[in-house]
Formats: sequence, structure tokens, C-alpha cells
Amino acid sequence: MKKAYWVGVVNVKNYDEYKKYADIAGPALLAAGAKILSRGGRIKNLEGEEMNRVVVIEFPSMQQAESFYHSDEYRKGLKYLNSEVADRFLNIAEAVD
Repeated sequence: MKKAYWVGVVNVKNYDEYKKYADIAGPALLAAGAKILSRGGRIKNLEGEEMNRVVVIEFPSMQQAESFYHSDEYRKGLKYLNSEVADRFLNIAEAVD
């Protein structure tokens, strides 16, 4: 089974509200067996619109990555996000091997 990665680019507009989401999502991801590889550290924009946060999270499979997105645990954090808090692009990418 190939691993899969959440790859997100985010422009956080309201850090206080975004933290409410992150404080729920982080522990829920770890409890679900995901591995956080990058989450808000230093980034360098090379092309396209500059965003201020990049997130890369490893899951054991595509199915698990997608299932977690739809889980009740993750939805508890998502309720804090809207267009006033952050612009987000989130995709699931399957590993090459």
C-alpha cells in the first residue's frame, strides 16, 4: 500500500482563530496515526501567490488520508475556518512508491 500526503498551502489571515483549528487538528491527526512532516515552519515562496503556511502530513494510504478529512474528530477543528480566517488549498498526493 502506498503512503499518501496531505499537501496544503495556506494564507492565514487571523492567527488567533486559526490556532483554535490547529489546536484540535494536530492532536487528532496524531491520534489517527498521521505523521506531521511540516506544519507552519519557515517557508520560501518560489512561484505563484505567496502563502504564509505550508502543511505536509503523511498517512499510511490515500483512503486513510481522505477518511480522516471527513472524520468527526477533524470536523471539530474545521468549524473554526472560513474565508476570514484563512485561504487554503488542500490536496492528497499518493506517494511514488
